[in-house]
Amino acid sequence: MNAHCTKLHLFMDGELSEADAEGFRHHLPRCPACESGLRDLLQLELLAARALGTGAVEQPVEQPRGNVVALGAWVRRNARVVAPLAMAASLCAVMVPRMMPAPEIPAVVFLENQSTRALEGRVSHARADQWRPYVPMRGNNGPGAEASEAPAPTPLPLRPLAEMEERKEFRGIVAAYVLHGQWQQAQAVLVREPASHARDNDLAVVALHDSRFQEALNLLDPVVRAEPKHAQALWNRGLALYGLKQFERAARDFEQVAALGEPGWSDDARGRVDEARAQAQRQRGTSAP
Repeated sequence: MNAHCTKLHLFMDGELSEADAEGFRHHLPRCPACESGLRDLLQLELLAARALGTGAVEQPVEQPRGNVVALGAWVRRNARVVAPLAMAASLCAVMVPRMMPAPEIPAVVFLENQSTRALEGRVSHARADQWRPYVPMRGNNGPGAEASEAPAPTPLPLRPLAEMEERKEFRGIVAAYVLHGQWQQAQAVLVREPASHARDNDLAVVALHDSRFQEALNLLDPVVRAEPKHAQALWNRGLALYGLKQFERAARDFEQVAALGEPGWSDDARGRVDEARAQAQRQRGTSAP
């Protein structure tokens, strides 16, 4: 790496002086790191636009100042440099996935390196659905919570998201966004997907986070009817019913989860059965004449 390598973002944003931009133009074809960085930045911009459902809409902009070189203008003037890079990037996008195995998604994406979980609901992606003690973020006092407070999640790395986007692994993208608390992005990906039980389950998780318990229940009832042993949907429906104060029904759903014998989840579900039944008992006591 040299001094030019620190100027990639400034170059892309058109914020370099003419002299610095000219120096970077000569540097770019000779630096694999900057070529790779340029591809990554463009790829991440595309991923963000897709996730948020935005299109590229041209807006009127001021003419650049005399000492500023805009990237678009530079590209048009330097097609001989850009075209080979674009062709190489296109060939890599087509050929590399066919020649190499899919890269392993690091544990931090699905918080597999954490000893507790802050998400009460259960998403459909298997790697994101590993049981750990539930320790909610501040302000969430739902059933089954430990007494301490969950640590803030580590930053979500973007490269694995781009790799999953290329492979159309929407379940993994949604799970990563949900686990890292990026609910708007998760919702944006979900609404673009075709209907499926996994999609409806994950939409219900987003609804539960927003305390839209009836909406979550409406999404989950058809899933459970079609798949009576769908562990994630049963669990999430139990949470929705608990939020609606239908404690007896919630207890029955958690009983079904407990009967599935999943490591960790079954014991957790049994504790939630006891909590829901205790709430139902108190509810009957307060309503008695």
